[in-house]
Parts: sequence; C-alpha cells; structure tokens
Amino acid sequence: MAAMVQNPRDVESSSNILTNGNHGTKEATEASSSSSYSSSATTSTIKTRREALSLATKATTATALALATTTTTFLLPQNANAETTASTSQIQLLDQQSSRFKRIPLFAIVSSTTGTPFMILQNTGRAQAYFFTTYDGAQLVLSDAIRDAADKDLSTVNMWNEAKISAVNLELVLKLNKNKGRYKALAQNNVKYEAVYDVIPSIKALNDAERIDKSGMYSERGRVPLFYANDFQLESTSSNAGSASGSPGSSGSGSGDGDGGKLGRIPVFFEKADLLREYTKKYPDKTDVVITVVDLMDLFEVMMGNKPIGAKVDDTIIDRMVFVPTGESRKRAIECEKGRGAVSAYKVGEMIAVGGK
Repeated sequence: MAAMVQNPRDVESSSNILTNGNHGTKEATEASSSSSYSSSATTSTIKTRREALSLATKATTATALALATTTTTFLLPQNANAETTASTSQIQLLDQQSSRFKRIPLFAIVSSTTGTPFMILQNTGRAQAYFFTTYDGAQLVLSDAIRDAADKDLSTVNMWNEAKISAVNLELVLKLNKNKGRYKALAQNNVKYEAVYDVIPSIKALNDAERIDKSGMYSERGRVPLFYANDFQLESTSSNAGSASGSPGSSGSGSGDGDGGKLGRIPVFFEKADLLREYTKKYPDKTDVVITVVDLMDLFEVMMGNKPIGAKVDDTIIDRMVFVPTGESRKRAIECEKGRGAVSAYKVGEMIAVGGK
C-alpha cells in the first residue's frame, strides 16, 4: 500500500493499450493431430506495453456467472468436478468476503453460440483464461485475434468470427482463486486441463499505480491496483455500494459490502480517475487528496485471514471498504447480459483451447 498527494482536478486521459501476437504451442499441435482441434488453431497471446504485465493473478477454472441488472445479485454456478475439501467455516468466509465484489464486472472472450470460453493452452499443459477489467481491453484483444486469424484456415476464421465479449463478475474469479487445482476444463480433444485465470487491469490503472507506489510491485505480473483515499468517506449504511452508474454516493440496491459501524465507509475504485472525479464531487473545496493504492489479490488474502509476504494492506479499514465499479464497465456488462439471450454467459467446465505462448 502506498499513498501520494494528488490534485483531484489533475486527471490524465485514459488509454488502455493492450496488444497481442500469434504464438503456437507444442501441446496444441499435438492435440490437433489426435482430436478435433484445427491443425492451425491459433490465438492472440495477450501482451501489455510491458512484458512483465502481460499476465495478472492466477486462479483456477471453469465456472460461469451472468451479470444481472442493477437490482439483481449474481447466481453462483455449481461445478460437479469440484472437490469440497474446505471446512464449512472457510467456505462461509469465502462466500462472505467474495460477495463484496459481486457488483464488479469483468469481461471474457467466449463463443457467441455456446458461451464456452477461449483459453490458451500453455507449454506447461495448463490452460489459461483471461478476464479484463475493461470492455475495451477485451475488445481490442478479440479484434486483433480476428484480424490475425484472417489468413488461417476456414475453421479458424469461423471460430474467431463467432467469438464475443461476455460479462462475468469478480466474485467468481476470487472464489476460483481460492480453489486452485479443483477445477478442470474440457477441451475439443475431450481432455480435461487444469486452468488458471488472469485478471488484466487497464494499462492506465497500472501506470497510475506505479506513480503512487514506486517500489516496483506494479511492474510485477499479477498485480491489479485499487485506489482509495482515507478521507473520502460515505455515510455508514448497509446500502452504499453505489448504483449501476458506479457513483458511490448514489442510493442503489447496495450489496452490504463490509460493516462500517459508526465510521464512514471508504469507496475503493479500479481507476484513479474515477476516484478523483467522485472525490471532487463530494469535496469541491479541497484541492489535494492523498491517494492510496493496494493490490486486489493481496487485499483479498488479508480479507481471508492471511497475510501475504510483502503485502501493503491496512487491515484496520478493510471492513469499511466498499468496492465501486466504473460506470462504463457496469453499462457494458448490462449490455452484454441483455444481448446474450439463452446462451450461457460463461460455460462451466469447458473451453475452446487455442495455441499460445
């Protein structure tokens, strides 16, 4: 956790710069010779402007979650392949803490006809899926994959042309992250692979985090920065989670995030610009704000009663935190949900395996 003083009116323009390239794997090639894989199955491996930030935190696989409307909560899917070894108290704690993120949308690339997610089959034999904190990040990667596939065989072209962006939610990813190794995804060759998930934040968020925390941790793989200010506090109620627009001060259905008690609740944002905008609205006469950045996965580990080595988390305010989606992501997620029809948002236990770096 690190803080800096920032003028809330000095907001830089946002730019998500995700690029990608084509790579093949030995596993994908071997699978294609003995199964229904296309012989030229390819994908666009996700890269950021800095190689070290091309991947985000790991979690394990394969269930789905449809983003609901503003007053409806998410329904968690069941997976028959999961091994239930966690204690009842651990499961209850996981349910309680992960549910605080149920209003935060993420975006994944899936088949438009089945909802089956695209995953990259790694040289390690694991499959890798990606969630994006912004719709634009997912769309840029998908557009590049479609373009790169244009000179491939017809089945590859059709496969990518049938892909779409689907909305899921952060509660799901956090639960999968705490159940590593218990889920496998069935590929086209009828082989089940252990899968991991990466959450990809925007480049703007990573750059902003590096300006605040100069330790270098946000140049490491797997970091997802969150932004807050200790003096930015909301009234202590059970329904201040914010509305669909992402405004923390508006009255929505709420999600009961944490228990602020008599102390004010602290809104936590996925983009620094959102924090500065809302801070200025609430405190128009203040010229400076001390911004703190904290890593999502470190924070969640502390919420679960653990203390990762090197974690920079103020555990005295965790119960007062309320996590706020960006207005644009919320809007896009609702559009994805309305447009998916009867197709699964994210098909449980299956994947479209493609080659990757």
